[in-house]
Amino acid sequence: MLYKLRYSEIGLKSTRVRMQWENFLINDIKKACNFYGIDASIKKIDGRIVIEGDKFIEEILKEVGGIRSFSPVILTSVDLNEIVEKVREYSSFIKENESFALRVRKAGEHEYSSRDVAVIAGEAVRNERKAKVNLDEPEHEIFIEIRHSHAFIFKEITDGIGGLPYGSQGKVISFVEDMQDIKAAWLMVRRGCYVDFALSCSCEDEIKEMMKWRRHTIFYCNSIHEAEKIALQNNAKAIVTGKNEFIKLSLPVFYPLLGEEYVRNDVMK
Repeated sequence: MLYKLRYSEIGLKSTRVRMQWENFLINDIKKACNFYGIDASIKKIDGRIVIEGDKFIEEILKEVGGIRSFSPVILTSVDLNEIVEKVREYSSFIKENESFALRVRKAGEHEYSSRDVAVIAGEAVRNERKAKVNLDEPEHEIFIEIRHSHAFIFKEITDGIGGLPYGSQGKVISFVEDMQDIKAAWLMVRRGCYVDFALSCSCEDEIKEMMKWRRHTIFYCNSIHEAEKIALQNNAKAIVTGKNEFIKLSLPVFYPLLGEEYVRNDVMK
């Protein structure tokens, strides 16, 4: 199967940074596939990252930082007749008298508009399936994304974890005393930070389950001040904690769960 990936923040960056972070994302997917023993082919088509592999790829893509969402797709040329024919064939899941809508997006120069595609392909589906067009509240939607030289056809959009690709940001040390600290570390993983761990508890199994294929190192210490020394020795840029008490250190201290605490307190008032 072929899957098209979507990201959010990566697309806001300059061309140079975007290309770097796309490579981080592709490399992280490859590492994840190797971890699970899955063969996959990853490439860029018309500015989109696509991956080809079996259906288990979906479970992997749900865990990779930087992926906002993904879809299993049919790939075609931008020839209008081919697009219409592929959409007609693809619409076989639509039953008689059910309603549907085509959602068309287009980038690049072509001899037709998005509306042309929607009207012509929509008529082909309506006649083939004896279905009804309903643009406001359809029972089914088919998405058509036309790029410069290829078009993608799909009907499913699955959410990823978002954030940024692992390792695209700086290194931090997560000081871990309990599961709240591990939760805070996970939020930094999602933000693309390279995370090492300084443990004062027995949480190795939980960290292994969370990090899986992501490169990391585990250190052991008795206090956050010892964790800071480890951070300085290993060129980390900050300390991460799941606590909400202010701690003064020479390095910055990140409190990823602090906003969550404010929300919880506000709800309880």
